[in-house]
Amino acid sequence: MLLRKNTKPFKTILHIVKECERRNDREKLIRIYITKAGQSIEERINVEAIPGDAAVFYEMGYETVLSNLESTTHQLHASDDVPGIYFFRSGLSKSWDESPFEFDDAVAKEFKSIPNLPATRKREKVDKINLPMPKLTSEKPVSKKTKPTDKKTLKKYAVVPAQPNFKLKNKLTFTSLDTVIFKQAKLNKEDVLKYYNDMSDYILPFLKDRPISVKLYHDAFRKPVILTTELLEEHGVGEVPSWIKSAHVEISDQPVILVNDREHLLACVELGCIEFCPTPSRIKNIDAPDYIVIQIDSPDYNIAKAIEVARVLKVVLNGLKFPSYMMTNGGSAVHIYLPLDGKTEFESSMLVAEYICKLVHLKIPDLVTLEGAEDYTYGKATLHFLSNNMGQGFIAPYSLTSGETASVATPLLWEEIDDVTMIDNARSETISDRLKQIGNPVDNFMKKKLNANEVVDRMDTHYGFLF
Repeated sequence: MLLRKNTKPFKTILHIVKECERRNDREKLIRIYITKAGQSIEERINVEAIPGDAAVFYEMGYETVLSNLESTTHQLHASDDVPGIYFFRSGLSKSWDESPFEFDDAVAKEFKSIPNLPATRKREKVDKINLPMPKLTSEKPVSKKTKPTDKKTLKKYAVVPAQPNFKLKNKLTFTSLDTVIFKQAKLNKEDVLKYYNDMSDYILPFLKDRPISVKLYHDAFRKPVILTTELLEEHGVGEVPSWIKSAHVEISDQPVILVNDREHLLACVELGCIEFCPTPSRIKNIDAPDYIVIQIDSPDYNIAKAIEVARVLKVVLNGLKFPSYMMTNGGSAVHIYLPLDGKTEFESSMLVAEYICKLVHLKIPDLVTLEGAEDYTYGKATLHFLSNNMGQGFIAPYSLTSGETASVATPLLWEEIDDVTMIDNARSETISDRLKQIGNPVDNFMKKKLNANEVVDRMDTHYGFLF
């Protein structure tokens, strides 16, 4: 069955494939097959069955699927014979079922809020296939007298690259400095370390004394995970220094690492951290947030739609006389921050966020939907308020974001809300010049603070009848 590009089912499939592109668990959600020229889906081969090269074939296959979805020369088909299998046909060959793929049953749960979900399939057992391999005639026999070099010996004589001159108080050896972290931006690990060293004065105030969730550049998790010594020992790229400080906190079974100074920040980057997402509350008062975050997610990765909603949200905040600042998340979403006095619990902060979002929704119901609402409409921006709970992290101002472009979570002046070009160009190489020109938009953020309980009472009294 042909799925035309202007239909909702096609748009949903394209949305899911794009959404999964950067996810570490995409192989569990979307399975990729290959077929030879002229073959049908009945002769398809699961790339997982290819020994040794499965990851390479999956990457190439996934890029092909995404390219074909956006192509004008390929048409998407849903198999009539094998429900849940999708493939492409082009004008060059109407009998070749190109680039087959399928969605796992888990997609129905992960994307349950999206209408017109595609058909899914249960994972089947994959048997490895034997591909013909060339014989290596020049291979030399290994001498029985030769002893393998142990890891300690290799470490002892490992070549240490020239070290950046960061003038740190604690001993920290940086490794693999030429490893490329951001492919599109062509930035390596040394570039990333230098960025965080230069920006430490700006980012550390948002990390200090808070539990932090992180993403690792070499093994990007689907969602940020709590930064603990155990995490870095299991998933990091080196040994955790003995001087790293940690603290016990209610939200984690393991002690969380404290990123209170430049040494700890750079040590985390050295061990693989690329994106930092602190919680709204500090360790000493973990159940009392000192700010609220309202997230505006754009549909179709179009930040202009989030900006349009942010304008209306600012009008609402001005009417309520609430202090706030705006920040991009380094992608297509916008975060709005409201300062709190740290004397109320998360339940109240979430209520404040919910009431504000509902007021915005009343003003522009055709442009925005609320998180968790049953009236979800494809193509609208989404207002998120439920994340204001204990242990939930939000990307820190001036943190790099995982991906390929080295984009930066950038605080903005409200006067800049219409400068979409500037927002799109917020990168690691431009942020320093920006700060020199306009200063730090969040310098005075915590001067005027709200009490969440008082705000809830006030909004219940004046606006409760609207909800």
